[in-house]
Amino acid sequence: MSDETLNWLLFALAALSLIFIPFTPQLLRLRIRFFRWIHWNWAANLLENSFQGWVLFVRVFLLLLAIVLLYFGWRVLT
Repeated sequence: MSDETLNWLLFALAALSLIFIPFTPQLLRLRIRFFRWIHWNWAANLLENSFQGWVLFVRVFLLLLAIVLLYFGWRVLT
């Protein structure tokens, strides 16, 4: 894979992770519904009991992932 392709891939993944930050609560609610659908009530209850903590964790993780990808993309660019 060429450096230019790798650079665009890193920037695209960073942008995608930044786009998903505001949609984190909806994605976690979807995950809770999926767990209920497959009858994993214990996992759904675990997510519901600490929902705000999970939202904060996922948002921070996505932000850190975007920062790291942008850094490596910038390093490949220069």
